Amino acid sequence: MKDADYLVDSAAYIDLMRAGQDPRQVLAPLLRAGRLYNCGVVRSEVLRGIRIEKRYTQMEEFFDIVPEIPTDARSWRETSRLGWELGRKGKWPPISDLAIAVAAMRVRAIVISPDAHFRDVPGLEVVSTLDEA
Repeated sequence: MKDADYLVDSAAYIDLMRAGQDPRQVLAPLLRAGRLYNCGVVRSEVLRGIRIEKRYTQMEEFFDIVPEIPTDARSWRETSRLGWELGRKGKWPPISDLAIAVAAMRVRAIVISPDAHFRDVPGLEVVSTLDEA
C-alpha cells in the first residue's frame, strides 16, 4: 500500500462483505497506521444494508473508531458546486458519491471504490480495490 490516507466507499465495504471478508479485519492495518478515514454518507450507506443486528452493531462500533470527515455546510456547498460542474460536462454521479469525493479531497485521501463515477471527479485519486492501494 502507498503511504497515503484512504477513504473506503460503501461499495468497497459491500464487496468485501459479499466476498465473505470482515472489513474490520481487512482495514485494521490502515486504521492502526492512522491512514483510514470515513464519512457519514459511507457509514449510513453501509449500515443501512446490513441485515443482521449483531453485524450492524459490529460495523457501527468499527465506524465509531474510524476518524470521520465532517460533512458541514461548506462541504455541501462544495458538493453542490462539483455536481453542477460535472453536470455541465454531461456527467451525473449520485449526490452521495459527490459528497464522498468532497470529503476525501478535504483530507487528500485516496478513495477506494469500484464505482466508476469517482473517476469523473477532477483531482480525486481513486483505486478500485484495496489491492491497488
